Amino acid sequence: MAGEGLHFKSVDFEAWESRYRANFFNSLGGYKSFNLLISRNSEGVLNAAPFFSVQHIGSNPPLLSLIFRPHTVERHSLENFRASGLATINAVSAEILDQAHQAAAKYPREVSELEAVGLNADQRDFPIPFLKESHLGMGVQWVSEQKIHANNTLMVVASILEVHLNKPEALLNDGFIEQHRLNTVSVNGLDTYYLPKPLKRLAYPEPDSKPKEKAWPQKN
Repeated sequence: MAGEGLHFKSVDFEAWESRYRANFFNSLGGYKSFNLLISRNSEGVLNAAPFFSVQHIGSNPPLLSLIFRPHTVERHSLENFRASGLATINAVSAEILDQAHQAAAKYPREVSELEAVGLNADQRDFPIPFLKESHLGMGVQWVSEQKIHANNTLMVVASILEVHLNKPEALLNDGFIEQHRLNTVSVNGLDTYYLPKPLKRLAYPEPDSKPKEKAWPQKN
């Protein structure tokens, strides 16, 4: 690493004030996607919760994972998703950033975050509604959960059953989705948001060769 810069060790981490430590480690890993997970409880109330932890696991079958905080208090999204086995994951665009951020507030179980923050459900043919204002939504089904014993969080694996893309021009001929055309927001830390922009595409690397820039595919 060029220059001396800053150097921190475990003894430093332990001495930090809790909010400083949380900010540091939440932003340390860099940019993440920002999605709203919509679920429904047994009374029919829709819950919408921000998630920064949606990760690709595999394409065949299509699987993703989400990290849920320890179930030591009420976790409406976890409880609803676990009980019904279904949810939708909806990408957050810049146009609805403020409302999506507000959905993280601790509303009581009987209050729908969608109604509280001024967003709308889009009931399609999937049992759980999508977010009407989102340009990209996934209908997902619970597959399994695994407890991460180091800090008692839960990793939930879900299968992707269907996808709704409201801006077809964002899908290229090779299957790549241009998220920047959807104005999709990225997050670093817990409260700082960015709009990414494309830099380049590189061809699949081969041993003993230099990286080659990949031609940008045509849109469908």
